[in-house]
Amino acid sequence: MQIIKKLLIGSVLIGGFVVYTQYEKSAEPTWTVNSEQFSVVNSLKDGMKREYIKFDELELIDKYGFLKEINKTVTLKESYRTLKIEKIWNMNGRMYLLYSVDVKERDKDEYHIPRLSVKNMQFQTKEGKELVLKAGEEMGQPGTRDEGFVYKHRLYRSMMLMPGMFDSSENDWSIVSKANIVRLQDLTISSKNHGVDSIEDIALTVPSEDPYTKVLKSEPINQTFTYGDNQKVKIKSIDALLYEQRLSVEIPNDKSLIGFASKENKLQDQPLTYGILGTNKNGFYVPIYDMTGDVNNKKERSVTFTSSVHKDPRSFSWKIPKNDIQTFLSNTDQPVLKNQEILKIGNTIIRYEGMTMFEGSPRIKLSIFTDSSQHLHHLRLIPDHYYSDAEVSDDYERVYKNNIISISDENKTRMDNFEVHSSENEKKATYYITFYNKKEMENGEMKPIMIPESELTLTLSNLSYLKPLKNPVDIIYKNIMIMN
Repeated sequence: MQIIKKLLIGSVLIGGFVVYTQYEKSAEPTWTVNSEQFSVVNSLKDGMKREYIKFDELELIDKYGFLKEINKTVTLKESYRTLKIEKIWNMNGRMYLLYSVDVKERDKDEYHIPRLSVKNMQFQTKEGKELVLKAGEEMGQPGTRDEGFVYKHRLYRSMMLMPGMFDSSENDWSIVSKANIVRLQDLTISSKNHGVDSIEDIALTVPSEDPYTKVLKSEPINQTFTYGDNQKVKIKSIDALLYEQRLSVEIPNDKSLIGFASKENKLQDQPLTYGILGTNKNGFYVPIYDMTGDVNNKKERSVTFTSSVHKDPRSFSWKIPKNDIQTFLSNTDQPVLKNQEILKIGNTIIRYEGMTMFEGSPRIKLSIFTDSSQHLHHLRLIPDHYYSDAEVSDDYERVYKNNIISISDENKTRMDNFEVHSSENEKKATYYITFYNKKEMENGEMKPIMIPESELTLTLSNLSYLKPLKNPVDIIYKNIMIMN
């Protein structure tokens, strides 16, 4: 019986000791932080108001719930100190980090308390892809950098980390945007008393919500109009994201439809194009780009669509014989004149007009003829080498790579050492194709060279065109812009 009593008493003593030590770890110290030595705040909310001043968008990020609490703790080698990651916000690798470190009674100022430094950031995707980039730090608004604030005996500091996006052109940058884990690597802490010391890596799970694509406000519109052969489009609502507004739309199963043109802007002679983005799964939307100035203060705004914008899925190719090129290069004072119709879409015609000297350099010449300057302005040819071979986001697939011109030689090798220049009048645009030395182009030296002596194949693809609506459509929407 005595043995049982002793065991019970021992258990109670051990349990009491555990409770006491846990209390000691979590209880607030009884001493008071000297407000003359530290910037002391009464609440974490007051401390965050200081942070909002440093980084413009942080208050809105916090207001709409994108600033996530982490509470990840690292024990420091220095006795009785911990470093806690309190909050993070991540956007394509740009990461806001709020962390705290214990304040001890012996600390005389902020410089006695360890400060965190990050050398590298490792991005990891769910598929297991990894990318390590050097970490830089954005300083925030000029004059707002400080040594942090103290709340409940902990010093809070922040940093806005920026990955070094120019480390290598060979990197798969999609890993940064798709990462679900960011590992802070090669970490050090430094203080006035203890110098610099290294600490273990810190892995952070990145919040999945994207503040730049999530709808934060919405107002219904519910307006329907038709285009083409009585095809219906419904404007469902005006939605506000953090930095932009967009129209939520329902569109028919028409892959040729890529947007709408508007000419309501009196400051511009040519129409604005509003592209349709999105997917069948997640819905479609039309970003609205507003004018700066007084219009941003209006409670109600409008946009007028005058045409639907379409993409022709066909490709149009023609060849320039090697003999024609040699004939021209043997006497560049004598143009090689052609009048070859390449295509006709509605009232728009594109013709190959031969080779000529223009501004002292040999050029291939083609022209676009149309019955409207709006059509002319909209159809502007772009060299295919302007686009990389990287996959484009599904949202942008509908509007990506329009009005492309590509050139290949007689070996079917795609050429990427040419540029396109144009001149326009009311109903005609003339395009001049000029070749350059590839290495000089990469160095920014644009010295024209001769047209290559090879049979050339030129191809036009993904050409866009306008279809005027029967009647212009005025869409009136509320101004719910969150951040200009």
